Amino acid sequence: MFVMMIALAVTVVVGVVYRWSGNALVWYDEVASVQLAWLTYYGSAYAALKGAHIGVPSILKSFPIPMRKVFFVVSKIVIYSFFALMTYYGLIVMKLIHGETLTTLEWVPQSLVQSVIPVGSFLFMLSETLRLKEDYQGVMGKGEQQL
Repeated sequence: MFVMMIALAVTVVVGVVYRWSGNALVWYDEVASVQLAWLTYYGSAYAALKGAHIGVPSILKSFPIPMRKVFFVVSKIVIYSFFALMTYYGLIVMKLIHGETLTTLEWVPQSLVQSVIPVGSFLFMLSETLRLKEDYQGVMGKGEQQL
C-alpha cells in the first residue's frame, strides 16, 4: 500500500509540474485515476485484513449472545455474497473489454486495469476468512465463543 501511495503521489506531482511548465502530459490523468482505483480496492482488502474496515461491533454486543450469533452469520453471508458477485461480474467485465486499451497508453490493456475488481474482491473475501475467528471472538466478547 505504501508503494502504491508513493507512486500515486509521484504521478500527480510530475503531472502538475509538467502542466505548470506548459508541457502537460497526456497520460497522467488516466494513470492517476487507475492508481487511485487500485489503491482503493487493494486498500479496502488490506483494511479488512487488519480489522480496520467499517464495522459496528458495539451495536452487535448490545444484543443477547444468541442474536449476536445470528447477526454475525448474516453479516458474513452478506459480505461474502456481495464480494462473490463483485468477483464474478468483474471477470465478466474483463472478458467484455478484452482487447481494449487505455486511451492515452495504448500498450496498457483495459483488462489489466479492470482486473482490480475481481482480484480486490477476492482478496477482501480472503481477508474476511483469515479474520473470521478473531471477528467472531470480538463480537461474542469474553463469554461464549462456540459457533
